[in-house]
Amino acid sequence: MLKIIGYDGEEIETMGPEEINNENYNVIWVDCYDPSDEELLQLSKNIGIEIEELKAGLDELEVPRVEEEDDYYLIVYKAPLFEEDITTTSFGIFIKDNIILTIHIDKINSLGKIYSLLKTKKPKTFLDRGKGFFLYSLLNQITISYSRIMLNLDDELDRLEEVLLKHQDQNITTEILQLRKTLVYFHKALVSNKDVLSILKRKYLPITTQDDREHIEDLYYDTLQLIDMETTYRELLVSTMDMGISLENIRMNQKMKILTMITALFALPVWITGIYGMNFKYMPLLNNPYGFWVIFGITIMSIMLVLYVFSIEKWIK
Repeated sequence: MLKIIGYDGEEIETMGPEEINNENYNVIWVDCYDPSDEELLQLSKNIGIEIEELKAGLDELEVPRVEEEDDYYLIVYKAPLFEEDITTTSFGIFIKDNIILTIHIDKINSLGKIYSLLKTKKPKTFLDRGKGFFLYSLLNQITISYSRIMLNLDDELDRLEEVLLKHQDQNITTEILQLRKTLVYFHKALVSNKDVLSILKRKYLPITTQDDREHIEDLYYDTLQLIDMETTYRELLVSTMDMGISLENIRMNQKMKILTMITALFALPVWITGIYGMNFKYMPLLNNPYGFWVIFGITIMSIMLVLYVFSIEKWIK
């Protein structure tokens, strides 16, 4: 699917693929989501970039990087991906002349938000300062998306700790493992994005001005902060897992203590009654009229003795 808009310095207009090379526009943004072979061929023909090069932006496992070709620039970046689980995906940004092409195989919410803002608000905010600032705006929106997810993870961690203190079940453990998996994806993505931003902020590329590089430098430090947050949350998750295991061991020990107490309480009575349950003709107190009550008393006394020992050891209160 292709979404193409052009900005002429005053307003934006929706365009068709055949109008991409229109030089009357200051900036043309082409957002290409899960394109068909026909759309790729059309893009390649109108922009002048080989199809195989365009497909680099469609590989969700592509390593983030900055490539400087003869007549265009390629930036591969990692963005958060919202599906059943929160993971990350790669997408490509091609910059050639006045054209900025974003191409991706997965739906990236941050790009959709930028498109909505351009359609509903004054586009001068994003496009009046040139393609370098628009590139910064795209990367900034993705960084904001990471930041929002991190803040939500903070609340989620607090909730999981609270639930763990009350009880533990398999669902909680699954949630913790899923959060840890998400943070691992984020760590790899943010470290790779940091390297891309490091190049963009210090390399004097024709597509960026000094102001753009200063903005990108701010993004670089924001990304460093996100990496620190991710590391902290990952350590907290490990601590939460350890706490959950410890609490489960404590609960298991409590259950085993109760079972041990029950076993100890009835061990001696069962042993006594077991002996007198044997079919012998001659046994002590067997023919005594008070034999039953004597044995019964001994049994009760043994139970009371065990309870007394438990109370001394503070197993029961």
